[in-house]
Amino acid sequence: MKEVREDNSIIKRINDNNPVYKMNEKEFNHSLLKFGSFVSILKNKRINQTMLLALVLEYPEYQESFKGVSEIDNIRVIIYNLILRFPILCKSKIIKNKIKELLNDGTRKTVL
Repeated sequence: MKEVREDNSIIKRINDNNPVYKMNEKEFNHSLLKFGSFVSILKNKRINQTMLLALVLEYPEYQESFKGVSEIDNIRVIIYNLILRFPILCKSKIIKNKIKELLNDGTRKTVL
């Protein structure tokens, strides 16, 4: 267990000193703030990170918009970055329900 922590701290130190990693982090933060502000204006209410991720998971229009703002073509990378940035999203009931809805295609499976 201790070795894993040491490996994580080494990777964190390497990333903290990597200018490309720092630049990517700043760009993603900036695009996240822009997209969050955009959604907040559209919905005419405050949006937290849980609601933002729920909207991105549920509606393809929001996915495409966020892809355009962040200039990341893969939605999985965007979701991964959001979960890394906000680990509390993994515990959210709203996010868990949205993921279950996405995984369930709505058809009933028959057992033979």
